[in-house]
Amino acid sequence: MRESWEEARAKCQAALNDLVEGRPEPFKALWSHSDDTVIMGAFGGFERGSEEVAKRLDWASAGIGASGRRVENVLTVVGEDLACTVDLEHMERTKEGRTYHRVLRCTQVYRLEDGEWRVIVRHADELPEKDASQT
Repeated sequence: MRESWEEARAKCQAALNDLVEGRPEPFKALWSHSDDTVIMGAFGGFERGSEEVAKRLDWASAGIGASGRRVENVLTVVGEDLACTVDLEHMERTKEGRTYHRVLRCTQVYRLEDGEWRVIVRHADELPEKDASQT
């Protein structure tokens, strides 16, 4: 049975909510187990391959310390076996006793593997303020 895109998207968003709150397993379970997976996370660096991606997700989840995550979808493209989302991820992050609003700009690529949508790429970084000198 082929997983619908809507089901996969909802499952991924719930798993990302878990990830930012320190529970990486649901999101890790949605990744492809292939060697062509890549993560470029908001804490810098990048990892390639399913084992290294899983380690990075564990590491990142332990340090995010966020809650109240909500997603603003900017673009979604779904093909027969590839899909891509571009989102703004809003959350409240607590670090050193201080809570602040954090916005990540995130691009994820998904591939249909054996009837299930799997994450193969995640690129996320802080959304900087627009440079006021640029028009």
